[in-house]
Amino acid sequence: MRKDNFICISYIGDMTNSLDFIGDVHGHCDELRALLKKLGYVESNGAYRYPGNERTVVFLGDYVDRGSKVRETLNLVRAMRDAGTAVALMGNHEFNMLSFWQRNGAGGGHFLKKMKDCYLREHSFNKMAIHSRTVSDFVGRKQEFQDALEFVKTLPIYLETDSFRAQHACFDRAAVEALRRENITCFADGNFDELIARANDEDFEYEDSLFVPMSTLLKGPEMPLPEGEHFTDAEGVRRVKTRIAWWVNPAKASFRELCFQPGVSMDVQAEVLPQVRQRDYYGEKERPVFFGHYWLTGLPKLIRDNVCCLDFSVAGYRGNGRLVAYRFDGEQKLDESKFVFVDAM
Repeated sequence: MRKDNFICISYIGDMTNSLDFIGDVHGHCDELRALLKKLGYVESNGAYRYPGNERTVVFLGDYVDRGSKVRETLNLVRAMRDAGTAVALMGNHEFNMLSFWQRNGAGGGHFLKKMKDCYLREHSFNKMAIHSRTVSDFVGRKQEFQDALEFVKTLPIYLETDSFRAQHACFDRAAVEALRRENITCFADGNFDELIARANDEDFEYEDSLFVPMSTLLKGPEMPLPEGEHFTDAEGVRRVKTRIAWWVNPAKASFRELCFQPGVSMDVQAEVLPQVRQRDYYGEKERPVFFGHYWLTGLPKLIRDNVCCLDFSVAGYRGNGRLVAYRFDGEQKLDESKFVFVDAM
C-alpha cells in the first residue's frame, strides 16, 4: 500500500517546464528558506508557493544528516510536496536512513547473511556520526520521526519528462528500465520490507537483487583505484574506489578523465577496466539531466550544456559552500546565467 495517499511518480509527459531544481540541503533550512525567497517563492497557508503557482520546485534529495535543522527541512519539503508546489526526490542519505533503522529480515523480507542479525545499514562509528544530526533533531519526538520515515518511503527514485531527467546521482537507462519492469518508483510501491532488503543485497544473495539499479541512481557508479591506492574523504573515510563521470564516453577516456572526485587530488595512472569501458554514458544529444550528490565547490557552473550538478557543498566542513538552484524553462541547452544560489550561513 502506498503511504500518505501520495502517488509516487517517475515519468510525466506533460509536466510544466517552469521548474526550479534545488540541490542537496542536508538540514540547512535557513539557506533553503533564503534561496526560496530569492527565487520568488512566498510562504502561504503552510507552504512555500510561487505567485500564481506558475513555477514548481524539484528537490534532488539529501534533506537529512549533517546540518542542524533536519526536522525543519523535512517539514518544509513535505509541506511543499503535499501542497503541490514541489516534487521531492530521494537521495542516498534518505535511503541510508531507511536502511539504518530497518532490521535485517524484518517483516519476512529477505535475510541478508552479510548483515547478520543486525540492521541493513551497519551501525559503525562513522555511519552513526553521519546520521547523528538527524537523530538529535528528533529527540523527544519519536512519533514524528516515524512519520518522517514514512514520508521518505514515498520519495520517487527518479523523475523523467519529455524535456528533462532528474535523480539524485546518476541517470542510467538500464537502471531505470530495471525499476520500470517491476513498476517501482519509490519504496512505498509494494512490500517495503522486501524492497529495502533487495536494494541492499550487494552480494546478490537473491536473484531479485535491486542493488545495482538503486545504487546507480542514488549513489552513482564507481570504479576501483589501482591496488595500493586510496584517498581519505572529507568525513575521514578511507576510500579505495572513485566515482565515475558518467557523462564521459568511457570507451575513449583515460582513468583520470573518468574520475569524478571533486576536492580530491587524483593523480593516478591506471588502465581502465574492460567493464568500465563497456558502460553506457550520457551523451551530448540527450535531454538535460539534473542531479546533486557530488560535492562540487566554487561558483556554480555547468558540467556540459545538458549536464547540471546542483550540489555545491552547502554542508561542507569548510563552511564556504552554497545552496544552488537552476531555473529551468524547457531549454534544451542549459544556460549558466540561470543559476541562483545563496552562500552557507
